[in-house]
Amino acid sequence: MPGPSRGGRRTPDEAQLRQRVKHELRRRMKVLRNALPRAARAQRSARVSEQLLGLEDVGPRATVAAFVSVRGEIDLAPFLTAHRARGGAVALPRVDLEAQRVVLHAHVPGDALERGAFGIPEPDPGAPVITRPDVVLVPFLAADPRGYRVGYGKGFYDRLLPELGDALRVAAGFDFQLVPEVPSAPFDVPVDVVVTDARVLRAER
Repeated sequence: MPGPSRGGRRTPDEAQLRQRVKHELRRRMKVLRNALPRAARAQRSARVSEQLLGLEDVGPRATVAAFVSVRGEIDLAPFLTAHRARGGAVALPRVDLEAQRVVLHAHVPGDALERGAFGIPEPDPGAPVITRPDVVLVPFLAADPRGYRVGYGKGFYDRLLPELGDALRVAAGFDFQLVPEVPSAPFDVPVDVVVTDARVLRAER
């Protein structure tokens, strides 16, 4: 991708190019993900769960902020079940549309989820707010070895991640969603680790 222009600034043409590339990545990855058979998705999700459980950074007592899979995303349910069984705690995101931000709420088995913003199941707004999880799992449509990712374009996680202190930031997805380079902008916040069904990548920055 084009680098910074004079004085570290990028030209409007470069910004438009980044947006076009991101748009194409979103389109292509959605097609690939939607084409994945249900059985293959379950198998790959189980493998991602194994990879996450094997991370030294994700201790058995860690509080993990996860996400509820929608639209063919990696299914984190196997990991969350196993993590809870070993004594870990789980938080799930709730979108505050008025504030344009994500709020993390504690979630325990048996607590109902309600359909919230964008049709995504969310925890009860009255559940305890978690401001300092040990680990935050982030969805992505495309990611690169530097830890930069392409999401759905709303920027919620780019605003959330800087608020979480030294929480380990982990992008979880399918291996075919990895690309050599994702176009990044100054406001994009990279993750520390990318975990797929085939590999674990520590961000190269």
